[in-house]
Amino acid sequence: MIKKPTPLKVQSTSKPRQQQQQQQQQQQPIQPKQGLFTEKPSAKLTNIKTIDPFSDKSKQKTNSFAYVYNAGGIPCRINHGCNVMKLQWSAGISIEQLQYDPLLVTCFDGLIEEGHPYHFIASQAIKELLEHPDAQAKVIPLVNKLVWPLRTSLSSKSDKVFESSMLVLEQFSNTVGSHLNAHVKNLIVPLTKRIDKKNYREKINQVLRVLEENGGPDAYKTIKAAMPTYSNM
Repeated sequence: MIKKPTPLKVQSTSKPRQQQQQQQQQQQPIQPKQGLFTEKPSAKLTNIKTIDPFSDKSKQKTNSFAYVYNAGGIPCRINHGCNVMKLQWSAGISIEQLQYDPLLVTCFDGLIEEGHPYHFIASQAIKELLEHPDAQAKVIPLVNKLVWPLRTSLSSKSDKVFESSMLVLEQFSNTVGSHLNAHVKNLIVPLTKRIDKKNYREKINQVLRVLEENGGPDAYKTIKAAMPTYSNM
């Protein structure tokens, strides 16, 4: 008798269902649990929008603050502390050694900058230069050069630029006093356009009171003529 050939046993290539499920779970990305940090706390300090100075230099004007700073014309840099940024002047340089013209004039031009680090450097450099004990004698001859860039930044549609410019106007007035009277009319024009906004009304009145205190009766007359509702009370 002829024996029938025994069928060959074919081994199954399919894996057990349990093993397949385990592999699928391993391939899926692990989602963070709710309530846990998804980024480092320090990211709040480092994730500041900055301008890339090398992105398109053709768009930068040769006399702009950003161009001068990137070319090394402003002898300072930002010192990033734990919670507060500070301005650090270059080694071996003290403020009394600095030439306010053109340094302070260039920083006033930089008030219009919105991007980091230019906005911070321009505003902070002006603050430190104007607060120096010898500033008055150096700034008074530059009043005519400083008024118009300040007027431009006060006219900016950016709230950030406008607010920092108001602080500079206060510091400027505290430094030069009545020498600013001839320009008060031009400087307060941009303020009249925002005086009706509730979030700026008190701040603007504060600036006007500083101008009056430093400028005397002549400054008061100029302010009152531009803003009949102004009161120093």
